[in-house]
Amino acid sequence: MTTQLADTLRLVEQLNLPFPWETNAQGQIIMTPVNFGHSRYVGHLIRRIAAIAPQWESGSELGVITSDGVKAPDVYLASAAYVSRHEGGLGYVAEAPEVCVEVMSPSNTWQEMHSKMPLYFEVGAQEVWIVDTGGKVAFFAPGNTPLEHSRLIPDAPTQI
Repeated sequence: MTTQLADTLRLVEQLNLPFPWETNAQGQIIMTPVNFGHSRYVGHLIRRIAAIAPQWESGSELGVITSDGVKAPDVYLASAAYVSRHEGGLGYVAEAPEVCVEVMSPSNTWQEMHSKMPLYFEVGAQEVWIVDTGGKVAFFAPGNTPLEHSRLIPDAPTQI
């Protein structure tokens, strides 16, 4: 992590912002308020994964340091090995969890999602899932390669 990024993260944390935030490569803060539908899909997905794949830890808004600043997948799924490597850390990680999930809001575009996926893959994600505004889940492997279903969690829902 660069000194500039570390300084930006310290400053942003002190602001105690009311919404999830990310940064870009220039250290600028990107903050998007989330709506009810978005929050609902996040909650539903976390509960469903906990029920079908309890060996995976799930959570939301994990700060992942990428080549384009800090990105925060709406949901992440991590193996026990990943959790073990990052327990007790400073809160931001330079290694993405195995699965990063983005839940689209009406203001998001597929172009935005396709440009964000490689950032997660370049720091170790094995899959990226995109949940569209209708609750449909699309699965991707490195290279933004579409998958019919998750390779890591075969029973993953295709609709939330």
